[in-house]
Amino acid sequence: MSYIIKTTSEGLIYVKASNIITVKKPNSIEGAKVLGKPLVINVNHIGFLSFNIDGNVTFFMASGFEISINVLYEEAEEAFNCAKANVEKTIR
Repeated sequence: MSYIIKTTSEGLIYVKASNIITVKKPNSIEGAKVLGKPLVINVNHIGFLSFNIDGNVTFFMASGFEISINVLYEEAEEAFNCAKANVEKTIR
């Protein structure tokens, strides 16, 4: 099954690797690497969802990381809300 973002009943968000723009922590030397595997995000660790300074949809994490993804804001918001409600959803 093809997906861009997928949520689980455990409150996790899976983001397809090809839709990740950057995973970085501001003021750090280098960002994290995504090696072709889906990125798994625990919805309880997301501080908020917004746009970064480059205009990309970004999950701002409580740990300070910024996860920028190549999706519409509405899709990311829907995934966030579904994961928060522990609802399984696939967004293509």
